[in-house]
Amino acid sequence: MGEKKNRRETFLLAHPVCVFCGGGAKATTIEHCPPRSMFQGRQWPEGFEFPACDSCNHGTSDQDLLVAMLARMDPFENQGNSDGRLAGIMEMVHEQFPELFAKMLPSAAEARRKNRELGLQRKVGQTHQDVGVAKIPQQLKSAVATFALKLAKAIFYLVSKQPFPNEGCLLLNWFTNADYLRDGKYVAFESLRGVAGAAPPLKRSGKFLNNQFEYKLSISTDLTTFVLQARFGRSFGVVIFGCALPGHLEAIVEKLTQETGKDGPFSILQSPTMKRIENEDHVGM
Repeated sequence: MGEKKNRRETFLLAHPVCVFCGGGAKATTIEHCPPRSMFQGRQWPEGFEFPACDSCNHGTSDQDLLVAMLARMDPFENQGNSDGRLAGIMEMVHEQFPELFAKMLPSAAEARRKNRELGLQRKVGQTHQDVGVAKIPQQLKSAVATFALKLAKAIFYLVSKQPFPNEGCLLLNWFTNADYLRDGKYVAFESLRGVAGAAPPLKRSGKFLNNQFEYKLSISTDLTTFVLQARFGRSFGVVIFGCALPGHLEAIVEKLTQETGKDGPFSILQSPTMKRIENEDHVGM
């Protein structure tokens, strides 16, 4: 117990401010981002511990639980449950959000339409709803947005050694394995394939964990502007654009909105001048 306390105190002495609220608060806890429950056998990547205030760390525990469940959903080979913990996580989700699973179940007509769109075939005795397509209700969308916001700030801190400022802007586009089934690829990742960046190996005790979480970061030399691409198992992926300089990304969003008459493909995670928007519809497997 003493060794754990000493380690914590040493870490917070070296990292004294919370990286998730812009550096304006004293760090009093150590947060794991992505959350440890996302990973099989509680083997999370080395080095993904971050200084956080109590509010930032413990104020998103429900969202962490939802994202951990979502990241473990693997309709292809069930790799997201190799440690047998998915059922327990789902039970905790049901306790916290009793109506969530009912909201995730599509109607027979919705399931039939989506299965046709994704090229999914029923097995003998299955209904269209049994095939596995799930709706992504607002609680899950909000959880992914909160998680993406914290992940972007965490990885920015890993590289820059500075908290991402509150006056900066963060934009999110995210997609599920249903998008992969429909398009045969993650379109957003393909569009950024030619962008140079670092994609470090993630491991613990010599075991590589990139099959559960991997990312690529492209960041400007002055450490003000970046693109973060990340994938979580065979469940979902995110693309996050960030700029520490106020107004730059907002101007691009406003221009796209004016040109298209739509909010565009990005949710606004953080901006001092634009309200947070979560405007995407999703289905998953």
